[in-house]
Amino acid sequence: MNPSNKINILLVDDRPENLLALEAIIERDEFNLIKAFSGEEALKYLLKYDFAAILLDVQMPGMDGFSTAKIIKAREKTKNIPILFITANNLDSEHIFMGYSVGAIDYILKPFDPLILKSKVERFVELYQLNQKIVAQSEALEEKNMIIEHMAYHDGLTKLPNRRMFQDVLIQKLAESKTENETLGLMYLDLDRFKTINDSLGHIMGDKILKKVSERFIENVRQTDFVARIGGDEFVIILSKSNREECLEVAEALIDSFNSPIHIDNFEFYLTTSIGLSIFPYDGEDTSTLFKNADAALYRAKEQGKNKYKVYHSGMNMESYRRFLIQNDIRKAIQSEQFTLVFQPKVNLETYQIDSAESLIRWNHPKWGLLKPIEFISLAEETNLILDIDKWVLKKVCEQITYWKETYNKSIRVSVNFSAQHFLQRNLIEQIKEILEDTNVDPTLLEIEVTETVLLRSKDSVKQTLEQLKELNIHISLDDYGKGYSSINYLREFPFDTVKIDKAFIQEITCPQKHSRLIIESTIALMKNLGLNVVAEGVETIEQLNLLKEFKCDEVQGFIFSKPLSTNDFIRYVDKHKQNSSIIDSQWIKNNEKVEILDISEETGINKSLITLSIKKVKMEYSLSTRELDVFSLIVKGLSNKEISEKLFISEHTVKNHITNIFSKLNVSDRVQAIALVYETSINETKVH
Repeated sequence: MNPSNKINILLVDDRPENLLALEAIIERDEFNLIKAFSGEEALKYLLKYDFAAILLDVQMPGMDGFSTAKIIKAREKTKNIPILFITANNLDSEHIFMGYSVGAIDYILKPFDPLILKSKVERFVELYQLNQKIVAQSEALEEKNMIIEHMAYHDGLTKLPNRRMFQDVLIQKLAESKTENETLGLMYLDLDRFKTINDSLGHIMGDKILKKVSERFIENVRQTDFVARIGGDEFVIILSKSNREECLEVAEALIDSFNSPIHIDNFEFYLTTSIGLSIFPYDGEDTSTLFKNADAALYRAKEQGKNKYKVYHSGMNMESYRRFLIQNDIRKAIQSEQFTLVFQPKVNLETYQIDSAESLIRWNHPKWGLLKPIEFISLAEETNLILDIDKWVLKKVCEQITYWKETYNKSIRVSVNFSAQHFLQRNLIEQIKEILEDTNVDPTLLEIEVTETVLLRSKDSVKQTLEQLKELNIHISLDDYGKGYSSINYLREFPFDTVKIDKAFIQEITCPQKHSRLIIESTIALMKNLGLNVVAEGVETIEQLNLLKEFKCDEVQGFIFSKPLSTNDFIRYVDKHKQNSSIIDSQWIKNNEKVEILDISEETGINKSLITLSIKKVKMEYSLSTRELDVFSLIVKGLSNKEISEKLFISEHTVKNHITNIFSKLNVSDRVQAIALVYETSINETKVH
């Protein structure tokens, strides 16, 4: 047997003949018997070897057995080795008790019985072997537990931390940032068009690409950054103790890293990634809010063309700061009933009567005035407050329909726009039934508009919900037809009553190069043959109107007839059309040939001239230099240090110095506070004017 595999047993006695006798009795091939002639020598061997048992003579010159046993039991490494005392049979009981008190397991009296001695030693060896097995099993179990724990907290493909570990680390890092009063960045990354690779080349190739992408992410972040894969082609990066500029530098490095291709086998892949970034504490003070806002920023990056990063950060620019404030005010708006409804008529092209209308929400913001849906609906969807808003709209519309019918004897069908999120609700139909009963409305006068994006969410679920709405005798419309996929299959599978042609086609109907005229004519003919009502949205000119009449379009909606009207103005408009229906075709067109079309883009957002005026006022009040004014104006626009450097042809170091001086003069600590100062100045200027 290999000596290293043998079981060590220590024999300690000052007399050689006793050691030989012990050796002769207990010797076996698997034992390695080590002899010591004194207590001191025994202690030296104990430092070198691991022993299964110690046979120790009590009466030895110098260090006796009791003293040796005390030292053995005092050492951490040797305290659990069983000691078998060997002594003369005339040892009194006091000495025997002394032996047990210092750690002896048993006594063997001289002259000893060979069978008893051999049996006792073998029992000690068995216990030692059993203990060794337990230790080995424990170590193996611990190793397996470490493997299981690693698997539980790491992605099996890329070996990066997974979603579970990311959540734990984010909680930890966020707590540290709060304690140390530091900012923290959270990036949400998604590969652009990765599904195409999986679909065309298979998941094996897709997995190889994900491994390479993971390596590229690791190579282009800092050592202190935490990278994790949370599913599919989605990754997250935690940037501890990082301000906005530092986070942007990392984002730019990651975007730039994909300029070089990824080589796998014989393929060369040019990939891009989109990144959403949120910053603690500006974009949230808890993990769920930070993650949700990073996801929202990623969605914007995808929506705006991919291969870019977007920052949710409220201090990104003046407009986004305004969005941040608006988002915080939405919940208050619901509670304070700051929302109101306007109604845009749909004119029947055969009778020129108003048979239906579309309800549109407006927000009477206490500071910003009247806000249109484009300025707050997307924010409401991001925060799930859209469900409460749409429920409020539905109830108000039903109340208005009932009021018009009871007060003015007018049966006007009114449409309500429904967000895609509603169709994920389990109790949507029950809510609608409850509102119908509470308002005593005729369900045939209620119209619900859905867009193609709704149909893409969950086809079977949406179809079932629409069919349940039809059973309630509610009118169903497909809105913005032509804007998205425009699948004719939708018309076959879903129970629509009306199709609304998107205004983008209507506005190009007179342009021969766009073929919109032919498309609209064919679309209307198809819808009519399918028994569907057709509405043209965004009609603004006489030429558009005449062509739609020629194509037998049922209804039109747009500024050529009316902008969205308040409740009272809408009723007056309906009465006017009813009174002039016989001459409306010629006289109305004559009176409206010079209709002024509003530029929607100019109606929303912040007045740029007001911002410029506010910045100049800040310059004068805080004595900013001309160059500092240039830098400050670009900060308000949301440009990064690098972008300001390129715009003004100065170094980034100079930009940082200017920003430091500006913040010092304004008595602010970051961009958010600086932009807030401009915001407050703008508000005050609005009040003055």
